[in-house]
Amino acid sequence: MKNKGGYLLLESIISLSIILTLSLVLYSLLILCINTKSSIEDKVEVQQQGLEMSKSIKSLIEKSKGIIDIEFDNTDSINEQGVNFKSAVSVKCRYSNEDDINYSNNKNKEISFKKGLNKLFINTLNIKNQSEAGGYEIGDYVEKMYVSKDESNKFISMKLKLQKNKEIYETKFKVYIRNFEGEYR
Repeated sequence: MKNKGGYLLLESIISLSIILTLSLVLYSLLILCINTKSSIEDKVEVQQQGLEMSKSIKSLIEKSKGIIDIEFDNTDSINEQGVNFKSAVSVKCRYSNEDDINYSNNKNKEISFKKGLNKLFINTLNIKNQSEAGGYEIGDYVEKMYVSKDESNKFISMKLKLQKNKEIYETKFKVYIRNFEGEYR
């Protein structure tokens, strides 16, 4: 009888060890799956944000009459395929002329990058080309906004660098200003 009791104790220790090992393996797999899911969700969200922002920016610049001003922050510049991009915080687009009678209907617009918030906004500009209160957000997770203007001022190239957690996405696009009316006075 005594041998049989010891044998049961040894059996229970071995079975508990096996159960513990299987539990740890399953827990590790669960954590791996959760991390992979989060990473994929972050990657998809950052890509969607980048595509939506580039679509909004293209539409805004394309329909404008030209670029009034680009405010560079002079923190960073990169050269990619012959295009010299500079880090920017604001791109102001002209929609009306100074002598435009319908100025209230065609106010100038600004693409504004808020560094502390990592967001892009589109603001309406007043007569002095300063941002009015109220604008709207067009995207999150923006780390940097790079801008390059060609010599004719009819084209503008932009590059957005987005990051959410460890996922990084970069989108680069060139916009032709269809209604270009020459240099801003």
